Amino acid sequence: MDKIFTKCGRCGKIINYGNGYVSIVRNVEQADFSIVTNNDEITIIDSQEIITLCGSCGNSFNTDTIGQIINTIPTDNSNININ
Repeated sequence: MDKIFTKCGRCGKIINYGNGYVSIVRNVEQADFSIVTNNDEITIIDSQEIITLCGSCGNSFNTDTIGQIINTIPTDNSNININ
């Protein structure tokens, strides 16, 4: 019996444990370099999920387009119209 993990934030399809899905998150990260391992090390300071999508919905997005859309979103309230 499949156990439900969550639902797709776009189409509402059930996502069971073990199913692939796409998650869009906002991470606050800190990058460091380890001279011992000669590798980058990323520490996640804070993580907030924006949306979880089933594989079908999530894989239908073009990541370049998502980046372009995000670049158009205002980062402050100075241009929000108050009605």
